[in-house]
Amino acid sequence: YVLPYTPSPIRVRPFQLIRALAELGHRVTVVALEDEFGMANALADLQEVCDAVHIVPHSKWRGAAQAALALPTPTPLWAAFCFSSAMNAKLRELVATGAFDVAHVEHLRAAHFAPALAPLPTVFDAVDCITALRRQMLDAGGSLPSRLLSWEEWHKLRSYEPRAYRAFGQIAVTSTYDKSELLKLDAGLPTITVIPNGVDAQYFCPDASIAPEPDNIVFSGKMSYGANDDAAWFLLDEILPALRKRRPGVKITIVGSKPTDALQAIAARTEGVEVTGYVDDIRPYLSRSTVAVCPMRIGVGIQNKALEAMAMGRAVVCSPIAARALGENAGVRVAESAADFAAVCAELLAAPKVQTAVMGQAARAYVEKKHIWRGAAEAFVDLYEKVIVAP
Repeated sequence: YVLPYTPSPIRVRPFQLIRALAELGHRVTVVALEDEFGMANALADLQEVCDAVHIVPHSKWRGAAQAALALPTPTPLWAAFCFSSAMNAKLRELVATGAFDVAHVEHLRAAHFAPALAPLPTVFDAVDCITALRRQMLDAGGSLPSRLLSWEEWHKLRSYEPRAYRAFGQIAVTSTYDKSELLKLDAGLPTITVIPNGVDAQYFCPDASIAPEPDNIVFSGKMSYGANDDAAWFLLDEILPALRKRRPGVKITIVGSKPTDALQAIAARTEGVEVTGYVDDIRPYLSRSTVAVCPMRIGVGIQNKALEAMAMGRAVVCSPIAARALGENAGVRVAESAADFAAVCAELLAAPKVQTAVMGQAARAYVEKKHIWRGAAEAFVDLYEKVIVAP
């Protein structure tokens, strides 16, 4: 199981898939580049369920230097950051043992490791269409330097992403949107299967011991991720002023690691707004909320933050982008503009014991039926079997 980052509860898709694969009786060896997100606890958890876990050292300074050197080349910065001769050597060493049936590679940033895995059959989990994400970031505007960088990356990704993915026997993504966007880049790509994220419905479950606080709204996510930071600013700059005209006492809690200094500063000077930074356990924050919002203006794939809140039985209000990967009868409300978000949230906050309870029950039932990690792992096993027997 090859990754450009260490699986952890923050990197929820690989972390939970590996655990589910092990529970199904499969023997998994993880080979990942080192990063800083939840390393110690994550490694202990992985070592309990894996045959072996190999973490290859890779400093962010080395990655940044490689990305800078890639600027005048056709290679996107996303990929160049994760180039690693040590990773290639470790993969070749492991493949040479003959101990493995199939290789599972996750994310565009690890696609360039494919040659080191030959002749193993390979399944590639693209997760999202990164070209589409970069296009959205470009369309979102920003400073001239950031727009120039986004344009450069998008231009490179349009050819790099499909070319890199042709090296694999099967491809998986998290949503039909991402599949469609990849096929727009290259209709001749290997078979693409949609395998949505799951949610640990036993861990994320309603907690009757914690009462929701009136007029309390929560937004969660890794705040160092640009799309989440953009959504947080949309929430505070545009949605909150409109909402306070209807519900003056509303409180906003933004939960997630590495918020920017600017986001923390606006929270410090805005009454009723809390930015927590990293927390060990998000569940108490969800339990204390009346409404969870997902006001994404940039996004691909599926939003784990929405699935987790739904599993906790919260009323969830999503932007169209955040709701795009959810099916019908998901039990969420959709709002696009700041005025729409304010109106829907005000309506739900005004009747928490009626509408939010009904919505929360429907959302919980939906994730229990559609988004279980065991089902996602079984779908990957099906792909493994296909590439193993392929000529």
